[in-house]
Amino acid sequence: MKAENCLRLISLDFTLFRPHCILNFPDMIHRQTFISAGIALVCTALTLISAGCTDSDRNDRTLVVTSISPLGNWIAEIGGDDLDVLVLVPPSSSPHTFELSPGQLRDASRAQLVVFNGAGLEYWSEKLLENLQNPATPVLTLSNGVELLQDGSTDGQDEDPAASSAHDSDTHGHSKHRHGAAGNPHFWLDPHIASSAIDMITEALSALLPSRANAMRIRADKYLKELAGLDSAISTEIGSWTEHRFIGDHSSWVYFAKRYGLKEISVIEEIPGREISAREMASLVDLIRKEDIKAVFADKRKSTRAVDILAEETNICVVLLDPMGIDGMSYLDLMRFNVTEMSKVMR
Repeated sequence: MKAENCLRLISLDFTLFRPHCILNFPDMIHRQTFISAGIALVCTALTLISAGCTDSDRNDRTLVVTSISPLGNWIAEIGGDDLDVLVLVPPSSSPHTFELSPGQLRDASRAQLVVFNGAGLEYWSEKLLENLQNPATPVLTLSNGVELLQDGSTDGQDEDPAASSAHDSDTHGHSKHRHGAAGNPHFWLDPHIASSAIDMITEALSALLPSRANAMRIRADKYLKELAGLDSAISTEIGSWTEHRFIGDHSSWVYFAKRYGLKEISVIEEIPGREISAREMASLVDLIRKEDIKAVFADKRKSTRAVDILAEETNICVVLLDPMGIDGMSYLDLMRFNVTEMSKVMR
C-alpha cells in the first residue's frame, strides 16, 4: 500500500481540540490533557501506518538473495531500482567459515531469485534453499559458466605426478590449495569471468522481470564496458611491474594471477581455517629465501599472525588485500584498490 493512500486512512477533526470559550484553570488543564493525548494518538497512528506502508512497499519489490558483496554489487548494477538485493555474508566475515543465522534465513525465505557463486563457496546452500517460501524459486549458480582451477593452480595445467606425491608427503605443498572437488571458488576476482557472470545475471533477471528486460540489458552493456576498461587498466599497470611472483596467505588470487600473468608460488593457509604448522612454516621460509620471493598477498580481514612471522623471518613484503570489499564498495573500486596495493610492492 502506498504511503499517500495510507495517510488517507486518517481523517481526524482537529476542531475537537479547539476551545469553545474562555476556560477556568481546572477546565483548561483537562482540555490541554485531552489535546496532548489526541496529538499523541495521531502521531502514534501515523508512525504505525507509515511503518506498515514501508513494509508493504518493500515486500512488493523483487528480492534477490546472494552470498557475497561482489555478487551483490553486480546484481544491483543490472537490476537498478527494480530490485532489493540481500547479501548474506558480511564483508568482515570469511565465506569459508560463515554460518547462516535464523534471522538471515527468515529474511531470505521470500527470495524470488537466489544467486550463488558456486564451486563449494556456499556450503550452507541446501539449508537456505530448504527454507524458501517458494520451492520453485529459480537458482543461478555462476560457477556453471566457469572453467574452474583445481587446487589453486595458476597455470591451468594438470599437476605432475611426482609433485603430487611430494604434496601428499608434505601437507604444505607448493601452489596447492584444497578447496574441495569442485575447485577454487575465487573466480570473481577475474574481470573477464566477471563479464561472463554479468551476462548470466542479466539473463536471469530478465526472465524474472520481463517488462524490465530492455532496461537491464542497457545497464548490463554499460557495465560491461566499465569492466573492459578495468581489465585494460589492470593489464597496463601490471605491465609496469618488475615482480610477478607472490606467496598467498590463502589462494584467493589464482584466477587473477592466471589472467594477468602472475604466479602464486605457495600458500600459507592451504585449507581454510587451518593454521600452518611449524614444519610447514620452516619449509615456506626456505622456499622464499631460495626463490627470492618479494611479496605475500594477505587478506586484510583475517589474522596476520602467520604472515607476520613469515615477514620477520624473511623480510618479505606484506600486501594487505581485500577480496570481498567493505559495505558500499563497488566491484570496480574493490579491484582498483587491490591492484593499487599490489603495485606498491610489485613495481
